[in-house]
Amino acid sequence: LRDLTYDIKEVVLTLDEPGGLTFKAGQFIQFEVPEYARNPEPVYRAYSIASPPSQRDRIELEIRRVPNGICTTYVFDHLKIGDRVIFNGPHGDFHLRDSPRDILCVAGGSGMAPIKSILWDMRDREIHRKTTYFFGARTRRDLFLMDELQALEKERPEFTFVPALSRPAPDDDWPGEQGLITEVIRRRMTSVMSPRSEEH
Repeated sequence: LRDLTYDIKEVVLTLDEPGGLTFKAGQFIQFEVPEYARNPEPVYRAYSIASPPSQRDRIELEIRRVPNGICTTYVFDHLKIGDRVIFNGPHGDFHLRDSPRDILCVAGGSGMAPIKSILWDMRDREIHRKTTYFFGARTRRDLFLMDELQALEKERPEFTFVPALSRPAPDDDWPGEQGLITEVIRRRMTSVMSPRSEEH
């Protein structure tokens, strides 16, 4: 368990049974929330896998706290390192298709999870398609995994990472893009994408 921001937690599940999971980058699992004080019976919640398929023995999730949420209250306030949890999957049709086209990724908050899985999978499989990732946040404290994404940008010249703040705080001292992520995309779109771009 690791705090990525004040309201987003990284949860890494080491697989017990089965010992490995085969999935496509971009897919999700259904996480079982057991009975506890606020939850009278087990329920399932869907979370995208943030780790790449090459890591078959561990599943990484990025879970954002939802006020009074059944699952996020359990994860943030009750789940402990070493606890046994149950999930099923993988599920979903959101994944990278084989194509020579450029890729445009857009996400904010915990929506980074499937994008991170896809980006790391592309690195593992040596896929060198031109890719631009626009990540929207309100303030600097809502940004996370910046070091990892900036390192990937330096490692892969075909990859561009564009974080943007929509409401930077006065003391954020933010030198990057500002505005709603849709506005930032509109400003930069023609300079980063070709006419044959593919959105994901």
